[in-house]
Amino acid sequence: MRCALVALAAGTVTLGATTAGAAVIYEDEPSFLANIQAGYYLEDFNGYVYGGYTEYTLYLEANGWAYTISAEGGANSFLWSGDGNMSTNSALDWLRVDFDPAAENGLPTAIGGWFFAGDISGYYIPGTVVIDMSDGTHYEFDPVNDTDFRGFTTDEPISWMTIDCPESGVNAWSTMDHFYVGAVPAPGVLALLGLAALARSRRR
Repeated sequence: MRCALVALAAGTVTLGATTAGAAVIYEDEPSFLANIQAGYYLEDFNGYVYGGYTEYTLYLEANGWAYTISAEGGANSFLWSGDGNMSTNSALDWLRVDFDPAAENGLPTAIGGWFFAGDISGYYIPGTVVIDMSDGTHYEFDPVNDTDFRGFTTDEPISWMTIDCPESGVNAWSTMDHFYVGAVPAPGVLALLGLAALARSRRR
């Protein structure tokens, strides 16, 4: 059973506010994919039945990337699987993702996915999502549905991120789905791609 507790979230969140640190932010999935390397890891959480995953942490690994998802915050509860997504058992908690530096590809420089507030049954409700990352990025947005994509690329490896849905009088559970972990191309690769595009654009 999911735990619904009404409490004031720490700090003040302005609805609709957007503040970004070092990250480049993409609001559509194709643009994000066009700016990251092949060999990323996409997790859709489809292997978990509704309400079937109720452990304290979840370690996932594929394509040379690895990370641990956990719940932290006012209740420090456990994870809870929705209808093909991952959330927390308590509305007082938020999701935390810690990327594994010992993975084959090390720490990512590109992450993205669907991040939204869920109700007690695990389905989308309107609400602000607050994303913080180890590189200093702080980003707030109000997703319009449960597939409203956001992607982030950075020059600095990302060691952790948090996904929070602070309550404003309504219980809201932090929820993630369709989660990408990968890397941006090395600067030399980007330069070569730019030269190739220039050569194609010239008339012969």
